[in-house]
Amino acid sequence: MFEFPRARLALFTRAPVAGRVKTRMHGRLGEQGALALHKALIEHMVDKTVRASLCPVQLWVAADSDETFPHEYFLTLCNKKGIYRQEGGDLGARMRHTVQTQLMHADYVLIVGTDCASVDEGYLRAALRLLAAGENIVIGPAEDGGYVLLGLRMTPDALFEGVPWGSERVMAVTRSNLRAAGLSWQELPMRWDVDTPQDLGRLETLDPPIKIME
Repeated sequence: MFEFPRARLALFTRAPVAGRVKTRMHGRLGEQGALALHKALIEHMVDKTVRASLCPVQLWVAADSDETFPHEYFLTLCNKKGIYRQEGGDLGARMRHTVQTQLMHADYVLIVGTDCASVDEGYLRAALRLLAAGENIVIGPAEDGGYVLLGLRMTPDALFEGVPWGSERVMAVTRSNLRAAGLSWQELPMRWDVDTPQDLGRLETLDPPIKIME
Protein backbone atom coordinates (compact mmCIF):
# COMPACT_ATOMS: atom_id res chain seq x y z
CA MET A 1 0.00 0.00 0.00
CA PHE A 2 1.19 3.50 -0.82
CA GLU A 3 1.04 6.39 1.61
CA PHE A 4 -0.01 8.72 -1.24
CA PRO A 5 -1.74 6.47 -3.80
CA ARG A 6 -3.09 9.44 -5.80
CA ALA A 7 0.43 10.74 -6.48
CA ARG A 8 3.07 9.79 -9.03
CA LEU A 9 6.83 10.21 -8.72
CA ALA A 10 8.64 10.67 -12.04
CA LEU A 11 12.39 10.13 -11.84
CA PHE A 12 14.04 12.02 -14.71
CA THR A 13 17.20 10.50 -16.14
CA ARG A 14 19.16 9.85 -19.33
CA ALA A 15 19.92 6.65 -21.21
CA PRO A 16 23.23 5.22 -19.88
CA VAL A 17 25.45 5.81 -22.92
CA ALA A 18 29.18 6.38 -22.36
CA GLY A 19 30.29 9.84 -23.43
CA ARG A 20 26.77 11.30 -23.21
CA VAL A 21 26.15 11.31 -19.46
CA LYS A 22 27.78 13.29 -16.66
CA THR A 23 30.01 15.05 -19.17
CA ARG A 24 31.29 17.52 -16.55
CA MET A 25 32.83 14.54 -14.76
CA HIS A 26 34.83 13.26 -17.73
CA GLY A 27 37.98 15.17 -16.79
CA ARG A 28 37.97 13.62 -13.30
CA LEU A 29 36.41 10.20 -13.88
CA GLY A 30 36.72 9.54 -17.61
CA GLU A 31 33.79 8.49 -19.78
CA GLN A 32 33.44 5.05 -18.19
CA GLY A 33 33.76 6.42 -14.67
CA ALA A 34 31.12 9.04 -15.41
CA LEU A 35 28.86 6.32 -16.79
CA ALA A 36 29.37 4.26 -13.62
CA LEU A 37 28.46 7.31 -11.53
CA HIS A 38 25.35 7.91 -13.64
CA LYS A 39 24.20 4.33 -13.08
CA ALA A 40 25.00 4.44 -9.37
CA LEU A 41 22.86 7.56 -8.95
CA ILE A 42 19.96 5.98 -10.85
CA GLU A 43 20.12 2.83 -8.73
CA HIS A 44 20.37 4.85 -5.52
CA MET A 45 17.28 6.91 -6.34
CA VAL A 46 15.20 4.01 -7.65
CA ASP A 47 15.99 1.85 -4.63
CA LYS A 48 15.36 4.66 -2.15
CA THR A 49 12.07 5.81 -3.64
CA VAL A 50 10.64 2.35 -4.27
CA ARG A 51 11.46 1.19 -0.73
CA ALA A 52 9.80 4.29 0.72
CA SER A 53 6.42 3.18 -0.74
CA LEU A 54 5.16 6.75 -0.78
CA CYS A 55 3.56 6.49 -4.24
CA PRO A 56 4.08 4.73 -7.58
CA VAL A 57 7.56 5.45 -9.02
CA GLN A 58 8.27 5.83 -12.73
CA LEU A 59 11.45 6.29 -14.77
CA TRP A 60 11.27 8.98 -17.43
CA VAL A 61 14.21 8.65 -19.81
CA ALA A 62 15.76 11.17 -22.19
CA ALA A 63 17.03 9.01 -25.04
CA ASP A 64 18.88 10.20 -28.14
CA SER A 65 17.52 7.50 -30.42
CA ASP A 66 15.10 4.60 -30.55
CA GLU A 67 18.10 2.28 -30.11
CA THR A 68 18.64 3.53 -26.57
CA PHE A 69 15.00 3.31 -25.44
CA PRO A 70 14.02 1.44 -23.51
CA HIS A 71 17.64 0.68 -22.67
CA GLU A 72 18.05 -2.87 -21.39
CA TYR A 73 19.73 -1.47 -18.27
CA PHE A 74 16.45 0.08 -17.09
CA LEU A 75 14.68 -3.24 -17.44
CA THR A 76 16.95 -4.57 -14.68
CA LEU A 77 15.60 -1.89 -12.33
CA CYS A 78 11.85 -1.87 -12.90
CA ASN A 79 8.99 -3.24 -14.95
CA LYS A 80 8.79 -2.01 -18.54
CA LYS A 81 5.37 -0.50 -17.74
CA GLY A 82 7.13 1.90 -15.36
CA ILE A 83 9.56 3.23 -18.00
CA TYR A 84 8.57 6.19 -20.16
CA ARG A 85 10.33 8.29 -22.76
CA GLN A 86 10.62 12.03 -22.20
CA GLU A 87 8.90 13.94 -25.00
CA GLY A 88 9.52 17.54 -26.00
CA GLY A 89 12.23 19.94 -27.08
CA ASP A 90 13.75 21.49 -23.97
CA LEU A 91 13.56 20.42 -20.34
CA GLY A 92 10.51 22.59 -19.71
CA ALA A 93 8.56 20.97 -22.53
CA ARG A 94 9.56 17.50 -21.36
CA MET A 95 8.51 18.16 -17.78
CA ARG A 96 5.20 19.66 -18.88
CA HIS A 97 4.47 16.61 -21.05
CA THR A 98 5.25 14.27 -18.16
CA VAL A 99 3.03 16.11 -15.70
CA GLN A 100 0.15 16.50 -18.15
CA THR A 101 0.32 12.80 -18.99
CA GLN A 102 0.31 11.67 -15.38
CA LEU A 103 -2.36 14.10 -14.19
CA MET A 104 -4.77 12.06 -16.28
CA HIS A 105 -4.23 9.24 -13.77
CA ALA A 106 -3.17 11.04 -10.59
CA ASP A 107 -4.04 14.11 -8.52
CA TYR A 108 -0.49 15.41 -8.26
CA VAL A 109 2.96 14.61 -9.64
CA LEU A 110 6.53 14.93 -8.39
CA ILE A 111 9.52 15.22 -10.73
CA VAL A 112 13.00 14.54 -9.34
CA GLY A 113 16.21 14.05 -11.30
CA THR A 114 18.24 10.94 -10.53
CA ASP A 115 21.28 13.15 -9.88
CA CYS A 116 19.40 14.79 -6.97
CA ALA A 117 20.74 12.24 -4.51
CA SER A 118 20.20 14.45 -1.45
CA VAL A 119 16.43 14.13 -1.90
CA ASP A 120 15.41 11.56 0.69
CA GLU A 121 12.19 9.97 1.92
CA GLY A 122 11.46 12.77 4.38
CA TYR A 123 11.92 15.42 1.72
CA LEU A 124 9.59 13.63 -0.68
CA ARG A 125 6.99 13.13 2.06
CA ALA A 126 7.08 16.83 2.91
CA ALA A 127 6.38 17.72 -0.73
CA LEU A 128 3.60 15.16 -1.03
CA ARG A 129 1.92 16.37 2.16
CA LEU A 130 1.83 19.92 0.82
CA LEU A 131 0.31 18.74 -2.46
CA ALA A 132 -2.18 16.49 -0.67
CA ALA A 133 -3.25 19.51 1.41
CA GLY A 134 -4.08 21.43 -1.76
CA GLU A 135 -0.90 23.29 -2.75
CA ASN A 136 -0.67 23.50 -6.54
CA ILE A 137 3.08 24.08 -6.86
CA VAL A 138 5.88 22.81 -4.62
CA ILE A 139 9.54 23.40 -5.47
CA GLY A 140 12.74 22.16 -3.86
CA PRO A 141 15.53 24.66 -4.67
CA ALA A 142 19.04 23.44 -5.46
CA GLU A 143 22.28 24.99 -4.24
CA ASP A 144 23.43 25.53 -7.83
CA GLY A 145 20.49 27.81 -8.65
CA GLY A 146 18.20 25.21 -10.16
CA TYR A 147 15.82 22.91 -8.33
CA VAL A 148 15.91 19.30 -7.17
CA LEU A 149 12.15 18.70 -6.98
CA LEU A 150 9.03 19.96 -8.70
CA GLY A 151 5.59 19.01 -7.41
CA LEU A 152 2.47 19.96 -9.33
CA ARG A 153 -1.30 19.73 -9.48
CA MET A 154 -1.32 21.90 -12.62
CA THR A 155 0.92 22.87 -15.56
CA PRO A 156 1.14 26.69 -15.75
CA ASP A 157 3.11 28.18 -18.64
CA ALA A 158 5.09 30.29 -16.16
CA LEU A 159 6.91 27.19 -14.95
CA PHE A 160 7.99 25.87 -18.31
CA GLU A 161 8.54 28.80 -20.67
CA GLY A 162 11.23 31.49 -20.71
CA VAL A 163 13.48 29.62 -18.26
CA PRO A 164 17.26 29.39 -18.97
CA TRP A 165 17.50 25.64 -18.37
CA GLY A 166 20.90 24.41 -17.25
CA SER A 167 21.95 27.78 -15.83
CA GLU A 168 22.32 29.06 -12.27
CA ARG A 169 19.34 31.37 -12.90
CA VAL A 170 16.66 28.68 -13.22
CA MET A 171 15.17 29.10 -9.74
CA ALA A 172 15.37 32.90 -9.77
CA VAL A 173 13.66 33.15 -13.16
CA THR A 174 11.05 30.58 -12.10
CA ARG A 175 10.17 32.64 -9.02
CA SER A 176 9.94 35.80 -11.13
CA ASN A 177 7.72 34.08 -13.71
CA LEU A 178 5.39 32.70 -11.05
CA ARG A 179 5.05 36.10 -9.36
CA ALA A 180 4.32 37.77 -12.70
CA ALA A 181 1.61 35.18 -13.38
CA GLY A 182 0.05 35.74 -9.96
CA LEU A 183 0.68 32.16 -8.89
CA SER A 184 1.53 31.00 -5.37
CA TRP A 185 3.90 28.20 -4.51
CA GLN A 186 5.63 26.53 -1.58
CA GLU A 187 9.38 25.98 -1.32
CA LEU A 188 11.16 23.23 0.57
CA PRO A 189 14.63 23.63 2.13
CA MET A 190 17.53 23.90 -0.30
CA ARG A 191 19.30 20.67 -1.32
CA TRP A 192 22.24 19.70 -3.56
CA ASP A 193 22.59 17.61 -6.69
CA VAL A 194 25.55 15.92 -8.39
CA ASP A 195 26.78 17.85 -11.41
CA THR A 196 30.48 18.67 -10.99
CA PRO A 197 33.59 16.98 -9.55
CA GLN A 198 33.24 19.19 -6.47
CA ASP A 199 30.02 17.32 -5.62
CA LEU A 200 31.63 13.88 -5.48
CA GLY A 201 32.78 14.16 -1.88
CA ARG A 202 29.17 14.44 -0.73
CA LEU A 203 28.25 11.01 -2.04
CA GLU A 204 29.74 9.29 1.01
CA THR A 205 27.40 11.28 3.27
CA LEU A 206 24.35 9.59 1.76
CA ASP A 207 22.44 6.71 3.33
CA PRO A 208 23.55 4.36 1.93
CA PRO A 209 26.74 6.04 0.67
CA ILE A 210 27.69 5.96 -3.01
CA LYS A 211 31.33 5.00 -3.54
CA ILE A 212 32.99 5.95 -6.83
CA MET A 213 36.32 4.59 -8.05
CA GLU A 214 38.53 7.38 -9.40
